Amino acid sequence: MTLDELRSQAAELFPIAVDHAINKSGESNAALDKLNAMCWVHFGSLGFDCMADCFDAVVPKCKGELTIKCWSEAEIKALPWTLKVRCRPFHHAEHFAHLEVYHDGPLPNVTETGYRAMFVPMAAFADRTPDDFIRKEVCKDLPKSSQMTLF
Repeated sequence: MTLDELRSQAAELFPIAVDHAINKSGESNAALDKLNAMCWVHFGSLGFDCMADCFDAVVPKCKGELTIKCWSEAEIKALPWTLKVRCRPFHHAEHFAHLEVYHDGPLPNVTETGYRAMFVPMAAFADRTPDDFIRKEVCKDLPKSSQMTLF
């Protein structure tokens, strides 16, 4: 199997695996199992040092739109803050999406380093998007403005 063929298979299997993980949490995920098995079988012949590197290379990705259907990256404006967010379902954990929030400096009440990572159960995205999750769970702790309130 070539890398392009494996990417094509991943493009078909990944959204099915995501839907299953969201709607049938805790049940065996045949699409994810098949994708993982293909990466295990082919990582060496495709030049990867480990299965995880192969998985990372073949899962669908998109930039500019934060979505659970692929590994995605986008900016979220929560004025006056601009957050860079990366969402990676099944990254290091079968039943979770790994969300990373980046900022060019501290975010009061959220992170003093400008970075926060969290593992979110896939079922949490049944009724909200990753953008909704970040706004509800992370941005709720941000000050509403960097301006001082006088009255």
